[in-house]
Amino acid sequence: MRYWNRDFRLLACGVFGVGAFFGILFPLFNNFIVDQIGVQPHELGYMESLREVPGFLNAFFTALIIFFAPPIVAGLALIVMGIGMAAYSQVNSFYGILVFSFVWSFGFHAWLPLRSAMTLAYSSSEEKGKWFGQLRSVESCATLAMIGLCLFATELFEFGGLFKIGGGVVAAGGVALFFASRRLQTKRENRFVLRKPYWLYYALSFMDGSRRQIFTTFAIFALVKAFGTDRGVIIKLVLINQVVVLFFSPIIGRLVDKLGERIMLSLSYAGLFFVFVGYATLKNVTHLYVLYCIDNFLFVGRIALMTYLNKIAQPEDLKPTLAMGVTMNHVAAVSVPLIGGLAWVSFGYQIIFIGGAVFTLISLTCTQWMRIGRESAKLE
Repeated sequence: MRYWNRDFRLLACGVFGVGAFFGILFPLFNNFIVDQIGVQPHELGYMESLREVPGFLNAFFTALIIFFAPPIVAGLALIVMGIGMAAYSQVNSFYGILVFSFVWSFGFHAWLPLRSAMTLAYSSSEEKGKWFGQLRSVESCATLAMIGLCLFATELFEFGGLFKIGGGVVAAGGVALFFASRRLQTKRENRFVLRKPYWLYYALSFMDGSRRQIFTTFAIFALVKAFGTDRGVIIKLVLINQVVVLFFSPIIGRLVDKLGERIMLSLSYAGLFFVFVGYATLKNVTHLYVLYCIDNFLFVGRIALMTYLNKIAQPEDLKPTLAMGVTMNHVAAVSVPLIGGLAWVSFGYQIIFIGGAVFTLISLTCTQWMRIGRESAKLE
């Protein structure tokens, strides 16, 4: 941290807030919606599809705010996230969950491309993977702190109190971003970018959305709904997962810089294929706990997608292309939960994870067209 500049530290405050948000959401949400609201698999699919709609609209949203200061917009986005989570404390129906999930999701998906753009702008060396990895560790520290709070204070604060705490911390991180440098834009910056040279980034973003949504929507939900895993076990599982991410994120970031994007993504996708197959076929719930942690560790490889784009994109294309990547990611994310929820009802949860394995194989194939490391020179 002693090498961080002022802007990067303020960005880390915002990232810390997002980590705290998910440190409350990940361990509590599935037990909350199953035990207190009684959400069924098809309803979860409807909810997740609606929640991902803001991501689908992200590129168009970014095109509208491109001339505004990114830290201000990012700060407002985190405040909206905080409002959405805090409102969960007042919810007692599926429709309330539906509405406020959409609210915080709108803020989160506005934040995503701005976070990446600010990381690239505020980091002070060419080893961008290292900086992404350090921010991932900051996020994991915050997540760990909140998971610890959930582990020891759920009975004291209950669901509602913890949702308020998570909402307050992420909103405070948004306020910190108001004080960051606003000089992120290049002299000439495009508002909307969809170009053939970036096709591989778009394709991998699309596949990442499909695969990610399958696992984040249904992995823990399957443990709770199909295997009856209680809240305490889920909290401990997420805690273990975040410890792994905390220690290995900086290492993964440095490996991306050293080995190149194609090698790291290939390793990540190959591992994820076996994770999805295992989730679909194994019946021992302890084995599924292990696979859940392995999956989240392998998703750190997404750092390589950001550094790859930074190497091939023109400076004026970077921010809108990041936004377009989020949109491509969510073209799949909007439909996958809906289809997955209905498939669960008709065929069982296993079919969902078989689909995830297929998407992972396609990603692995596409990655072989990626340029390696320093060969990824800026496009002419």
